[in-house]
Amino acid sequence: MPRPARTDPRVDLAITAACCVAAFLCLVFPATARNSAAAKLRGSLVAPLAALQEKAELSRRSFLGHDAAVQIADSVTLRSLRLVGVEEENERLRRLLGLASAVKWGFIPAEALQGRGLGDETTITLSAGKFAGVEPLSPVVVSEGLVGMVERVDNSLSLAIIWPHPDFRVSAMTADGVAFGIVRAHPGQGASRYLLELQGVPLRAQLKPGTLVVASGLGGVYPKGVPIGTILQEIKTPEGYARSYLVRPAVRLQDVTSVMIVRPARVRAGIENVWARAAAGDSAIKGVVAAGDSARRDSVRREASRRDSVRRDSVRKDSLKRDTLRRVP
Repeated sequence: MPRPARTDPRVDLAITAACCVAAFLCLVFPATARNSAAAKLRGSLVAPLAALQEKAELSRRSFLGHDAAVQIADSVTLRSLRLVGVEEENERLRRLLGLASAVKWGFIPAEALQGRGLGDETTITLSAGKFAGVEPLSPVVVSEGLVGMVERVDNSLSLAIIWPHPDFRVSAMTADGVAFGIVRAHPGQGASRYLLELQGVPLRAQLKPGTLVVASGLGGVYPKGVPIGTILQEIKTPEGYARSYLVRPAVRLQDVTSVMIVRPARVRAGIENVWARAAAGDSAIKGVVAAGDSARRDSVRREASRRDSVRRDSVRKDSLKRDTLRRVP
């Protein structure tokens, strides 16, 4: 199908002739007449075209600015999502460093290489073994409290049972020493299987929700004073000579990435007040970090204020430019 002509060739020829005549007249007329004609053309024909071009340029800037703002917002959102995990991991590492500083000796740092849903959720593999000095029956702890106990040791790796394991047992007591008992995994269904159970509490000891439960140190495996969890509620059992309580674990297993394996010699030497000192040191570290965060926020606010000032100056210059173009005759 042939392409239709946009205009009549005679119209194009007439426009060309008119342009040639106008160009000849501009050459013939004196400068004052040419300037007067040019001023009239600028005021009648060129001014709307200049205003249209200005609006098009502003629209282009607006589109480009919107795209840039969207890219910046997306980048900030992505970095925020990444930083949340990084900050939480840094916070856990700071607390673990505070615990290591309080323990001072007799421990082996290790990484939890698997677990938390990767395979058997009642055990974890640790990145330290015989070559690092790990021994069976060594307690595994983090800054929040007790994780479990080393069960098997290889040359470079070791396997530890964690508190949901059916064989997990620890002699426990309340932090104030009022009641003693045995903590084990709660044999429940659903979400309750991720809780612990404190058994064998004397009838005279009625524990309130929120009471801290720690290892008693009896048996010589777990260090005295290491946090285990907090009391949730009393549960009914067939035994009429003792009470049982549900306990919320102090350690969230999904957050366990770096741990400390405490050597039996250090357990026997006693680390009863270590977690209290580590908590105090962690508070001091938080104070320093908070001061640094405050200084950083002030710097960010000053930078944002400076950028707003520059943006306002740019908008003011654009406004003056538009007013100047409108006043051109």
